[in-house]
Amino acid sequence: MPDSPTPSPWLDLTTPITDQMLHWPDNAPVHIRPTRSMAWGDAANVTELSLSAHTATHVDAPRHFLAEGADVTQLDLSTLMGPARVVRIEHEQFVTRDELERQLPEVQPGARLLFRTRNTERNWSVQPFTQDFVKVRADAAKWLRDNGVVCVGVDYLSVGPADTHKILLGASITVIEGLNLRQAEPGRYDIICLPLLIEGADGAPARIIARRLQE
Repeated sequence: MPDSPTPSPWLDLTTPITDQMLHWPDNAPVHIRPTRSMAWGDAANVTELSLSAHTATHVDAPRHFLAEGADVTQLDLSTLMGPARVVRIEHEQFVTRDELERQLPEVQPGARLLFRTRNTERNWSVQPFTQDFVKVRADAAKWLRDNGVVCVGVDYLSVGPADTHKILLGASITVIEGLNLRQAEPGRYDIICLPLLIEGADGAPARIIARRLQE
């Protein structure tokens, strides 16, 4: 019998984009439809996409909340590739400074942090939209900025309110939103996250993969 294929060491932390999936209420809804189909007698299958730049797993550019901020084509991709840590957040409402100080006493400048909260356990992407998601509070955002963190990832469509966005994006911290962390237990990983290269955009859908590192 042929040998079984070796399982890939890479986990896909991307939320799939599906027709009419959950979206932020004041953003464009998600529509995916065929415009040509071999079943209709066409020579090829062709799909039309209509969606917000902030759909499913995506990266925010500074322009999202800063009028003169850089667009997604100007992001420093080095912030989105390299060692990262998945951190389980116990607080039911917020990522707080107190919890970060307790969990990450030795955080180093250049760190990449992905926060796994109760949003993940609720399988957020197939639930109705809710404002009752775990958010990064402003005090935590300032702590991340002051400790030189370069990338923050969260497991819902938003990292938090406007003040949190402005603190993080104003400090050139790259923000990944809409992560699928159901397979990612707390610990250290290598990550690769690449947003689509869309000129002038304030964000873009992205694919992110992660490989567990030995502790």
